Order: sequence, then structure tokens, then C-alpha cells
Amino acid sequence: MKDRLVKATLEEMKARSLKFTMDDLAKKLHASKSSIYKIVDSKKDLVHLVMHWAMERFDSRAKSLVHGEGPVNSRLMAFCGLFFETFWYLPEAVNEDLQNRYEDIWQEWNQFREAKFDDMMALLKEGVEKGEYRNVNLPVVRQCVFYAARGLTDPAFLKEMNMTGQDVLELLEDIMLKGLEAHKQGGEDKKKGEGK
Repeated sequence: MKDRLVKATLEEMKARSLKFTMDDLAKKLHASKSSIYKIVDSKKDLVHLVMHWAMERFDSRAKSLVHGEGPVNSRLMAFCGLFFETFWYLPEAVNEDLQNRYEDIWQEWNQFREAKFDDMMALLKEGVEKGEYRNVNLPVVRQCVFYAARGLTDPAFLKEMNMTGQDVLELLEDIMLKGLEAHKQGGEDKKKGEGK
């Protein structure tokens, strides 16, 4: 029941931020409110449970990416995918509601997110040390990735562009890690998609 409750709560948060009620959840789960209150004591307790579930899920999946073997680029892209899936799955209104209603939960969530950005930077640094990436100003890269990801994963933008989160990840990889400069091949610029 706990897993079902977490998943139903995430669906409600995605649709209505924190404006859902315990009655909404009970209806969604086809269960009584009393069965929910056997798991959590309050709505705040429920939100805390869901955010901790997301953080624990992130950490269990990210461990092998941050401390693993293999090409840094493939691990970094998988880490970015996990990051987007965790932190930008929910609309920005959830962060605003957390700040306004449950400041302590918001602080914990925000500190966790910032720490995961540090893990991303550690992967980029490893890539530079191994010669996979150029030696660039990594704090600037961090800000570029943060704000680009936030804007590109906006649900309205994704809908307008008919893109998925995976599309965004591939686009970021292409632009951020390969750049905009045309590559020369056989004395001529490669022009993808042109002249066809």
C-alpha cells in the first residue's frame, strides 16, 4: 500500500502541485482515508515520505554512475537523465508550494538537489582529467546545465516542441558536450539535414 500511496501522491503533485486533498488520494486509490492515515499521520508527513522516497531512489540509482567504471560521457548522460527525471518530473509549482507550506521539507529537498549537482560536477571533472572533455570553467558549465535543463524540461515547452524528456537529454548532450561549431570533414563543413 505504501508504494501505491507514493505513486498516487506523485501523480496528484504532478497534476495539482500540493493542492490535492487526502480525499482525492483516497478516491484515486479506491481506499479509505483511514487506510492512508495508518501509513502517514498528516499531509505533511505524506509529502515528507514522498520526497524521501524520491531521494532514496535517486541515490540508489546514482551510486554506480558517480563511482562506476566506463566512459564518463555515458555515465554523465545517464546521471543527467536521472536528475531530470527526479527533479524536473514535478512542476515548478511544487517547489513554490513546498517553500510556502513546508519550509523544512523544502530546505532538505533543495540541499539534496544542490548536492547532486556537485556529483554532476565531479563527473565532469573526472571527464576533464581523463581527457574526455576540454578543460573549461566547470562552475559556468554547472549553471548552464542547471538553467538549460530547467527551461527545456518545462511541460509547456515540451508540449509546444512535441518533445520528451529523453529528446531534451539528447539535445543537451549534442549542444553542451559537442558544441555548435561545425566539424570539418574532407575540407567541407558537415551540414546535417541540409540539401536533402
